[in-house]
Amino acid sequence: MKWINSQENPQIKEIIKIKKKPEKKVFVEGINLLRTVLESDLNHRVDKIFITESFISKHKGFFQFLSDSNSELIGISDKLASKISDTVSPQGIFALITYGIENSLEKINDADTIVILDRIQDPGNLGTIIRSSEALGAQAIILSEGCCNPLASKVIRASAGSVFLLPVIKTEEDRIKNFLEKSGFTVILTEPKADKNIFEIELKEHVAVVLGNEAQGISKSFKEIPHIACKIPQTGKGESLNVAVSASIVLYEILRAKLSNFRGKNSHGRKK
Repeated sequence: MKWINSQENPQIKEIIKIKKKPEKKVFVEGINLLRTVLESDLNHRVDKIFITESFISKHKGFFQFLSDSNSELIGISDKLASKISDTVSPQGIFALITYGIENSLEKINDADTIVILDRIQDPGNLGTIIRSSEALGAQAIILSEGCCNPLASKVIRASAGSVFLLPVIKTEEDRIKNFLEKSGFTVILTEPKADKNIFEIELKEHVAVVLGNEAQGISKSFKEIPHIACKIPQTGKGESLNVAVSASIVLYEILRAKLSNFRGKNSHGRKK
């Protein structure tokens, strides 16, 4: 394993460049995020792992596991770790990932639940929605071009690594609309002024949930697609719910309905 000690090393400069503008190459920090990437079923590749001597001494088993992998291991000093880290107390392990970008909408046509995000601009909101989507059973996320970068470090941290666990496709609005119109998904839009609330609508299989921009809501263009509009009922006097909270509530209700349908099908015909 080779070691780097200088901030002027080309590989350190590459890390700083990728951190500023992640595209196909992504920088991740910490043992949990790296584990998530390594365990993902998607087409991500861990190219280089940067590791400090103090991390090696604390995590000998994990270091041996990494040594047996195909990833290039590079040792760095604690000083360099602090230079490239976004945290006050870095763990001492970092990686450069080639993100397995998925651009084919057709591959997710058979998904049961997908989430479509229209111009979500806050990295914390986007990451939280991705995390909730993965946890609550969505099989893909589709982003309109107006959304923030899903590979930004703030998004990755807010998603707790879930951005590496399900396809995240960023594409043009017209392409998304065309896909929805042909795919047969039941499209659900969240609208504060809708007549029905989320608990009153029938949540069938093959559902696409559309959530809109934090300030402006869902664009007029998406509202032209045949859809079911619903709201989340509130009893408080505050403003409407944060979009990430709304996403979690809607996805949880979809999951609850599916689990109820599953139990109902399995109990049908049982002997009493």
